[in-house]
Amino acid sequence: MKTKTLLIAAVMFLGLTAAAFAQATFSVGSIPVTAIVNTGQVELTGDITFSMVNNGNPAVLGTITVIYPVPITVARSDTNGAAGSGVRISTVTAPFASSAANPPPDQTTVGILSVSSGASTGQGQVVIQVPPAAAGNGSFTLTGVRVAVAGTTLTSLNATISATNNAITANQTNVLVVASIAPGIQAPVTTTVGSINATTGGSIVNPVITIPEGFLNAWGDPTPLTNAGIRITLSAAPPAGITITFPQTASSDGVAPVANPAWTTINNDGTDHGGTYVFTSSSTTLVAYYKATSTTDPTKLETLTIHPTLAFSGSSNLPLPVVTITYLVSMAPIGTAFGSNNALIASPIPRYAAQDLGPANLLRITGTTTTMLIPFAQTVTAAGYNTGFAIANTTEDPGSSVTSFAPPVAQLGTLTFYFFPQLPSPTGTNPANFSYTTGASSPGTGLDAAGRLPAGSTYTVLLSQLLAAAGAPADFSGYVFVVANFTNAHCLYVVSNFTTFSQGSLALIITQDRTTVPESLDN
Repeated sequence: MKTKTLLIAAVMFLGLTAAAFAQATFSVGSIPVTAIVNTGQVELTGDITFSMVNNGNPAVLGTITVIYPVPITVARSDTNGAAGSGVRISTVTAPFASSAANPPPDQTTVGILSVSSGASTGQGQVVIQVPPAAAGNGSFTLTGVRVAVAGTTLTSLNATISATNNAITANQTNVLVVASIAPGIQAPVTTTVGSINATTGGSIVNPVITIPEGFLNAWGDPTPLTNAGIRITLSAAPPAGITITFPQTASSDGVAPVANPAWTTINNDGTDHGGTYVFTSSSTTLVAYYKATSTTDPTKLETLTIHPTLAFSGSSNLPLPVVTITYLVSMAPIGTAFGSNNALIASPIPRYAAQDLGPANLLRITGTTTTMLIPFAQTVTAAGYNTGFAIANTTEDPGSSVTSFAPPVAQLGTLTFYFFPQLPSPTGTNPANFSYTTGASSPGTGLDAAGRLPAGSTYTVLLSQLLAAAGAPADFSGYVFVVANFTNAHCLYVVSNFTTFSQGSLALIITQDRTTVPESLDN
């Protein structure tokens, strides 16, 4: 009886063992995406193909689970096939049967059973139904998986694969689906910085912005799902009277005007903006968006080139404040991976986390100053020597009807005195130099309440008064630079003991680069 029992058990074991091995083994192959953007929220991964090994074993009803180490940010497609969007099965070959429906309507076809986003866990998961099928070389492909990699430190992406009831070929349970994760743009370069003269509002130079692509084909093809955008954010609105206009079209080759534009303005949701972006002093939103509209070249790093234009109107706003406006750039549209309660967001695709690069200069409003050199000034308290300064703001004159030449724009501004005392230094420099800028409590006469010299006025002051205001020693011997924050300043200086000696001259006006040899000065 014992022998018979053992024989029956052995038969049952052999039967179970044979049944266990009567299952398909799948080899796994992937076609990884070369690179995706590291700030991407909905980046497309590579396809994974499952091919049944023709070892005489049929496939049995089971599942294949694919786990991604980041959230999946697109839903299961309603239909299978190569077309469409969303997670789906494509390229099904016999003996497997396919169905357009997704999920599969029964247990006879290949399809996606479920897609778990992993919004809370950080790991997305796809479960594929494997139907019964005769032994052969059948295969099917998982496609359309999009993931969020923004905020991670990943430089590539692998998926982990497991199967129930069937098997995965050894050493093929971890496959590469993205070869590289990298920035989609490089830091912007302003090839021409815009400029406007603060005094006149003229001498306008329009800026040229260039934004290099981060890696080959980072900006993709012009399909509704894959073309990328760029966001430009200004650091500040322009001053009153100045308008900055970003054109509706831009190019990838630097040519302007753009005959066949490769880029056009969009809104942050990816829809067509339909015009220019115009920024004035009243602008509260300081961003412009562009999107590729024609196929980008996957064989070279391209450069988005934008030609904004500057305009000035309203002479009442002169002189303009001296400012520099910069900008930052980021991939766009900007958005989160998930909505409220971790709900999937259907559009726009692509979508990115903001990661601004820069800043780069967009516009400089250049103030026009007058630099004057007084070669010698002196105070000797014990001997009664002092130096008097008289600085005139001549930006008010009789006018062109009298002078027959165009008058300056009336301005007012402060004065800064740079003192270089006569203290020889073995290093060849003077560590004792110091400066003083006029303000509300400045000594002398002619300034307004804020310490500015109005047009048509003259500032008179003694060197001893300036030294006291600057907190400097009472005695001084050396040279002085005076920088007036307005044009057409002129200065008379006189060294005197107020009894037997007085000597003076006009300050020299520095009008050009001082590296010129010999230096050319005028007064």
